[in-house]
Amino acid sequence: MILTPLLPYIVTFVAPIGLVTIQQTRTITAQPTESRVYKNDLKAHFFFPKGWKASDKRPAIVLFHGGGWTGGNPGTLYSQAAAAASRGMVGVSVQYRLAKPGMAPEEAVMDARSAIRYVRANAGVLGIDPTRIAAGGGSAGGHLAAHCGLVDALNDPADDKLVSCIPNALVLFNPVYANGPGEYGADRIGARFKEFSPADNIRSGCPPTLVMLGEKDALISVETAEKFRDAQKAVGIRSELTVYKGQAHGFYNREPYRQLTTSAMLTFIESIGWLRKTDPALLPILETPGLPRVLVIGDSISMGYTLPLRKLLDGKANVVHPPVNCSSTSFGLKELDSWLGAKPWDVIHVNFGLHDLKYLNAEGQLVSPEKGTLIADPAIYEANLRLLVQRLKATKAKIVWGMTTPVPSGATGRVAGSDTVYNAVARKVMTELDIPINDLHAVITSAPTGLQQPRNVHFTPAGYDALAAAVQKVVLPLLPVGR
Repeated sequence: MILTPLLPYIVTFVAPIGLVTIQQTRTITAQPTESRVYKNDLKAHFFFPKGWKASDKRPAIVLFHGGGWTGGNPGTLYSQAAAAASRGMVGVSVQYRLAKPGMAPEEAVMDARSAIRYVRANAGVLGIDPTRIAAGGGSAGGHLAAHCGLVDALNDPADDKLVSCIPNALVLFNPVYANGPGEYGADRIGARFKEFSPADNIRSGCPPTLVMLGEKDALISVETAEKFRDAQKAVGIRSELTVYKGQAHGFYNREPYRQLTTSAMLTFIESIGWLRKTDPALLPILETPGLPRVLVIGDSISMGYTLPLRKLLDGKANVVHPPVNCSSTSFGLKELDSWLGAKPWDVIHVNFGLHDLKYLNAEGQLVSPEKGTLIADPAIYEANLRLLVQRLKATKAKIVWGMTTPVPSGATGRVAGSDTVYNAVARKVMTELDIPINDLHAVITSAPTGLQQPRNVHFTPAGYDALAAAVQKVVLPLLPVGR
């Protein structure tokens, strides 16, 4: 099986625009930036992104926790809210009143609608664009989000009805959104199901919707979810359903599916134009159990050869790239632990260089040397490399250093030929520390022309294929036998 960055195993949807890919996120344990009372003593917990200002107009997602309307707490969706903030959105996780056992969740529904209205009414001081507010949630929380988007009922009498509670998009994790006779919650809702059940209120003009469901969910069947999707599409609503093989209710808050479904959430939001799309090399894979694990650390050059490398090592290894451009050695020292994670690696192929030898101005733009500042001179580069190798060796993985590829004449923000200086430093360090070297620089310089883009440090598809083949050649013999 080729490990591709597509949603895992079973995809029982097709939206009008096609498959939704998975975007990699790091596991985030965070607390809200601040909490605000949105109604009575109920709180909305806000995750503001880096650089946030009250005057911003950022997209937002308002999340409602699960728990059968009778339990749960906002903290169960802090990871998802924080992941949204890490991409520049405002993430919100909402407290709502819980129903007594056996009672209809009328107050919970009212509170969810009030929370959306609060965020929209206060968008001007929350740094939020009132026309780009998504709602989401898991299980009962997914029901609440869907209710806001589809049902015109159960408003709090104290709410300002001139402020819409309809979100601009829905992201639903195994939502219990069908509440008619014989469906979830019918014993509590009874004959009032049309006031409560999103599945019984599908109409044109509703928000675009992503639903993620476990194949073995005992509360919402795949058949029910397919009917919901098809009914939305029949009235012109973009509706996507992803079914995860073998998974039961609540799977979205267990790893690795928390990461995968959060990634799918962000990719869906990208697809509606609210976020810039992520390079496919940074998307996570659902690893094949038992195969060796290979970590590729590097900048955009490594991102370019990661996908062809996965194809070359298909069935032989799980090939993973961190969820970011790994940039410079100083950035690597700061982020390395998060890239390594908790699970062991068999082989780590690593490179830093092109971002160390570049020149930036005060605005972070690539400029000519006389107009900018060098990120790391050779001495700093050497010191950083020694620290990085020390930490990589502690993993007990087999480490391979990839030489920095050529800097051609005319490449903005870099000096042609400076790669040879930094490669000389790297060769010295790796030789002293007994780290094997993969000479990617020679792969390019010894090959026919046409592998590298003109006046650019990046490569053509043929160039990336050549680099992938070179990485595969050194990695393959290092993989453990019999796995």
